[in-house]
Amino acid sequence: MEKNVLLDVKDLTVRFHTQEGVVYAVNGVTYKLHEGETLGVVGESGSGKSVHALSMMGLIPRPPGKIEKGEVFFEGRDLLKLTDDQMRLVRGKEIAMIFQDPMTSLNPVLTIGTQITEALRLHLGMNNSQSRKRAAELLDLVGIPDAHKRLDDYPHQFSGGMRQRVMIAMGLSCNPKLLIADEPTTALDVTIQAQIIELVKQLKDEFNMAMIWITHDLGVVAGLADTIQVMYAGRIVERGPTREVFTDTRNAYTWGLLNSLPRLDKSGGRQRLVQIEGSPPDMRIPPTGDPFAVRNPFATDRCREEIPPLLPVPEGHPEHFSANWYDLRSVVKQANAEAKGS
Repeated sequence: MEKNVLLDVKDLTVRFHTQEGVVYAVNGVTYKLHEGETLGVVGESGSGKSVHALSMMGLIPRPPGKIEKGEVFFEGRDLLKLTDDQMRLVRGKEIAMIFQDPMTSLNPVLTIGTQITEALRLHLGMNNSQSRKRAAELLDLVGIPDAHKRLDDYPHQFSGGMRQRVMIAMGLSCNPKLLIADEPTTALDVTIQAQIIELVKQLKDEFNMAMIWITHDLGVVAGLADTIQVMYAGRIVERGPTREVFTDTRNAYTWGLLNSLPRLDKSGGRQRLVQIEGSPPDMRIPPTGDPFAVRNPFATDRCREEIPPLLPVPEGHPEHFSANWYDLRSVVKQANAEAKGS
């Protein structure tokens, strides 16, 4: 049985009006997220991954940021039409967000207990003793030893991995229906990163919530996400079930990202890594064609002249979409044949 749509994003378009010019940060992003689904949003820095999420949450600075158009329906309500007071009641209670650097998200002069219990008192109406008991339970849930004693500690008394666990506890405190994680493991070492990812997977299932995991690392979302959404220059260039996108890649940018990663499932890990040449585009200049065309070895004249729409892939999974003017499988096969011939 198909799950209900929890989040429905339609044509989300965000601009930043700066002294250097208008930055075209997010350009017509459209997608749906179902109840209990994990969506992995990947792409290079500046691709619009984080800005699109912050815009939905009403967290971009205004000015210079401005949502030019679009709709973001969460359980039937358009978040973009809510007042600031109405949005504050949604944030934390129904939609929670975990950020990349917990030291910039946690208040250094307030104890951890104070920061966790604030949301519990505001959204769930708990008194001081109830909120402290629940806060200790949450810290214990995310694997912090002596949780009750540590409520009176300050953020600087925790390690980086422990601070991120605190942020996860805060995010889960009100049992949200959607958790947005914005590169939450980037600043952590690989071992701690794996622990945090495993913890989030367990808690997601336990709380039965949907999740958007934003990252630049395809390897992270490979074992975490049900659906992958690849963004470039503020647009979705490929989207589909995780296994489908990995095994039947249809967009050149996704293909470049995957081939720039070491893979143990191909040639025993001995395959040559492919570098994506060039740099991401200047987002102050609206593209006349596909923004990736200047870096794309398979680009055609049409790619340089027209922006391709996101359409269902031919002969593929019905939920698999890609934006390009050619069949990637054919051009890659031809390029490989030519390389062998030379």
